[in-house]
Order: sequence, then structure tokens, then C-alpha cells
Amino acid sequence: MMANQKATQQTPSGDIEGEGNRTADRRYREGVEKSVKAGKIKEHAEEAARALDGPEGDALREAEEAARRGQPS
Repeated sequence: MMANQKATQQTPSGDIEGEGNRTADRRYREGVEKSVKAGKIKEHAEEAARALDGPEGDALREAEEAARRGQPS
């Protein structure tokens, strides 16, 4: 048996979705919807602003810039 066939047989279909991962997209959208319905958007925005102004602010801005460039943090 070839290595590629063996790897394919060991991985149940549907577990690895790759780019365009619909399961991750669905979970993300459900989480956003839940947060919006909970009415905590302002609270989360204030928390993010405090984090940016705090000691971790530089690291957060660096991670944001790396993400924009498509580089892992």
C-alpha cells in the first residue's frame, strides 16, 4: 500500500477541511451572533481599548500587523 493511501485511510473523511473550513466559519459566526445578542459589544470594545492602552498593547499591535501581512504570530 502506498503512503498516501494509508494516510487517507487513517483519516476519517470530513475531519480535515483545509482552507475554507466551513465548520470553523459556522462556529465563528455563531459566536459573533451570541455576543451580539448578549449585548456585550460595548463591554468587549472597552476591554479591547484597555488592552491596547495597557502593557500588552505593543504586542497586540505587532500581532495585528503580522496578521495583515499574512504572517503567523
